[in-house]
Amino acid sequence: MKITTPCICIAVVISLSSLLMACGGGSGSSDEPIAQPTTPTTPTTPTTPITPTEPTDSNKPNILLIITDDQGLDASAQYSFSDDLPATPTIDNLAQNGIVFDNAWATPSCTTTRATMITGKYGLNSGVTFTPARLSLEHETIQSYLSNHPDTSDYVSAVFGKWHIGGGNTSNANDHPNEVGVTHYAGNIANIDDYFSWDLTTNGNTEVSSIYHTTNITDLAIDWISEQTQPWFTWVAYSAPHSPFHLPPNTLHNRDLSGSESDIAQNRRAYYLAAIEAVDAELGRLLASLPQEELDNTLIIYIGDNGTPSRIIDTSAFASDHAKGSLFQGGVGVPLVISGAGVTRANEREQALVTATDLFATIAQAAGATEQQVHDSTSFYGLLSDANASVNSHIFTQFESASVTGMTVRNDALKLIQFVDGSEALYSLSDNFAETDNLLTEGLAPEISSQLDQLRDFASSINNNPTDEPINITDAILTNGSGNCVDYMASYTSSATDVNNGTLFMGDLEIMRDGEKCVFLTNAIPNHDFNDGGRAFPNDVSEQNDRFEITVSPQLSNTVSALSLQVDNAILLNGVKVDILAAGCFGVGDGRIGCNDSNTPWRYDPMHPESGFNVDTHNAHAQSDGTYHYHGSPFALFGDDNSAISPVIGFAADGFPIFGSYIQDAQVIRKAQSSYRLKSGARPSSDGEPGGNYDGIFRDDYEYVEGLGDLDQCNGMTVDGVYGYYVTDDFPYVLACFSGTPDESFVK
Repeated sequence: MKITTPCICIAVVISLSSLLMACGGGSGSSDEPIAQPTTPTTPTTPTTPITPTEPTDSNKPNILLIITDDQGLDASAQYSFSDDLPATPTIDNLAQNGIVFDNAWATPSCTTTRATMITGKYGLNSGVTFTPARLSLEHETIQSYLSNHPDTSDYVSAVFGKWHIGGGNTSNANDHPNEVGVTHYAGNIANIDDYFSWDLTTNGNTEVSSIYHTTNITDLAIDWISEQTQPWFTWVAYSAPHSPFHLPPNTLHNRDLSGSESDIAQNRRAYYLAAIEAVDAELGRLLASLPQEELDNTLIIYIGDNGTPSRIIDTSAFASDHAKGSLFQGGVGVPLVISGAGVTRANEREQALVTATDLFATIAQAAGATEQQVHDSTSFYGLLSDANASVNSHIFTQFESASVTGMTVRNDALKLIQFVDGSEALYSLSDNFAETDNLLTEGLAPEISSQLDQLRDFASSINNNPTDEPINITDAILTNGSGNCVDYMASYTSSATDVNNGTLFMGDLEIMRDGEKCVFLTNAIPNHDFNDGGRAFPNDVSEQNDRFEITVSPQLSNTVSALSLQVDNAILLNGVKVDILAAGCFGVGDGRIGCNDSNTPWRYDPMHPESGFNVDTHNAHAQSDGTYHYHGSPFALFGDDNSAISPVIGFAADGFPIFGSYIQDAQVIRKAQSSYRLKSGARPSSDGEPGGNYDGIFRDDYEYVEGLGDLDQCNGMTVDGVYGYYVTDDFPYVLACFSGTPDESFVK
């Protein structure tokens, strides 16, 4: 590396926790073991301590952000929450020469924390409140900020490793890092299934890498850094120790592990900790690659962005349901260590309240910007040299998922959690860090009541922060499990491409409350690409101006109501309706249109491949008036894996929620099963009858058998007191009838 002037580097090491939802669901949820390579790389750890130097106007710091995925407080050797800890000599050295923060917060999930760090905004202001969400291009990232700010415009930037803020549709996310302002990107767009064989995307181009992920990401960062002649900001995001749990190369850890499938299954935490040790070793190699002068001028920040996953968390420290994905300390409390250039406080612990959101302004100020506050981010750069620097009096974080949705705030001693259903919990963190005693179940002393009011006011001031921007849900995988439609009141936007025609559309949806009704105003454009799959729609999609109303308090009727061609079935949370029946019956017209009497037998099931209704990969197509609508299971709206129970994806015309496919069955998460089956034998073959065997091409080929599956005759059931319909792979797909009374607004 050619250096014309001395450079100060800032290395930021962030450890992220893995969600039960596979950090956004999808490819990273597997726990299958991975075979280790035969020729692993041996890293070199720096043997000399880092001697920090003070930056000057002519001595610009480099900025190195290193992220590990799924490392909580109980898995960090710099904290005393567990006796079962990884050996991390590199990070230990950073702590001994710097500051350990005891009260740092992030969000409980990888996507949401990455988004808050890169934008300096809370999720409610960035639109990224769930995992996996897509960060809209409208937000200024820290990379763009450094390039555009007059005091930091000489910086170049790069990101290596896991991205995972490009949404659930990873096929459309390869260019996302570059689109949001990252000059050079090389890494994995989403979670990986195999640490020794994974998709490496470099500035939009993807190839398969067979090099151990932790090693390869380190190599890429070292190579890029060595070529720079200007101040640089590098974000290096390791996937480890996120699942799949595996045996790293033996040269990167000192644990006696076999790596067998059975051993990994029985000792997940040991392999999880080995992956952290491998990150520590490769981090040591990265730092050792810097010339000593450059290493001495390196500020290193180590932070975890969410807690340890529940199945491997140390339950002597945190309850298993207080882990990653929760708003408890085991989910939002994270390790944070800062050391190196500009840090004059060595081997100290800091009690200040800081968050991952604050890294945006802190990094910007370290790079030369003068602003203390940027967006929602407050710089704590002053704490690196002054223990008496001003700090936050309160901190905030939030999250949405199928199991937990809410926000939490805290001051020095007390923490308030507010859930989306209106319930609250208050904990004293000074003497109950494990959050086992909810103070709201007992009488509060006056001083506690006063602080509670302040916490509520602080939460309200953030949550009620108005924004004129609608929430961007392009390719969003939904996560909210609330069956109450009022919990989705907001304005939403999205972009989608008609693949066959090459036309770009913008989705527009507003959900509001009008008395005892939730009102959906929609242009019926989906939040995902459509008209794909090789068969073009018979009708072109066009924007609509639709209004659907559903009751806030749906009621089960004494008798069910049949589906009808005259009544739309449901409205989903992307603004697209469900209309399961097709106007095609055997022997009526051409068999594809004209069968408008719902009582006509032998109606075609448009989802059968031989029906010829030309649905796309989302089981949808356009009506003659251009309305895009689903005929079958809308899998695009929820994670199609068993890492978590499925969220609400919409509401039926009778007001009952529609859930995705996955339910909790004892200790197993599996798909809900319908109680319909194909009839056996041959169909009637007299005049007007189709003949042939029952094969599913007609809806009448199926019969309902009570108790055959989980769901009733309408494809619904009651779970935890909430009745809802469930998406199934096969007939009837979403719902087969109405268990309540459809609203008149669904009448066509």
